Amino acid sequence: MASPIYFASRFSKSWKNLTQKQKDRVIEIILALPDLLDHPHRHSGYGFRKLHGSTFYEVRLDLRWRLILRIDVDEIILFDVMNHDQVKRL
Repeated sequence: MASPIYFASRFSKSWKNLTQKQKDRVIEIILALPDLLDHPHRHSGYGFRKLHGSTFYEVRLDLRWRLILRIDVDEIILFDVMNHDQVKRL
C-alpha cells in the first residue's frame, strides 16, 4: 500500500474522545490496512467492509464503535469514529 493516510478534521475531534484501548485499536487497524485491502476476508475479526454505494469503508473497533475510512486510488482518509446506528445513516 503506497497510498498516504490522512486524517479528516472530524476524525481528529473523535480521536480526542477515544479511550486508550480504542486508540490502540485504530493504530492496529492502520498497521493491518495493507493486508486488509489485499485479503479482507482473512481478517474477519476486523469486520472490514465497504459501505454500500460509496468509497467509505468501516472497520470494527469494538462491539459498538466503527472506524470509517475513505479509500481512494491515491489516498486513504480516516474519516470518523461512529457507532453502529450512525454508520447506517451515513
